[in-house]
Amino acid sequence: MSSLLKLVVYHSPLFAAHWALFLPTHTNSKIGKRIHADGSPASGFEVLFESEYDIRECTQSYEVIELGVVEDADLERIARSVNAPGKSLISVSGTGPRRRIEVKNCQTWLTEVVRRMVDSGVIQNEALRHIEDAPKN
Repeated sequence: MSSLLKLVVYHSPLFAAHWALFLPTHTNSKIGKRIHADGSPASGFEVLFESEYDIRECTQSYEVIELGVVEDADLERIARSVNAPGKSLISVSGTGPRRRIEVKNCQTWLTEVVRRMVDSGVIQNEALRHIEDAPKN
């Protein structure tokens, strides 16, 4: 079944915004499936699939950005194929050579999911432009 996929950006004044994919039900645009990588760069992330998520219950500041129409099964298949980011921060007290690290988080995970959907022809390339323009905080 096709649905309008949305990006939910949960704003944060101090840290990177939390990003989640939201696929509303056909009967209520405020209730649906939320797919996101939950955790932190220090401890790593896990991918969560939450059904019956009611966005109206969120008390945090957020905005919703439409990404495009997708088949529900394609979204879930691709989201499950992208591994959640592991730990990407290193301890300052650690020993060994210092090297530049790439901090990975829910935003990098979600961007990869959308990139794979575009590459697979599941969603239009415009979705990546929306991701690139989305608020990072």
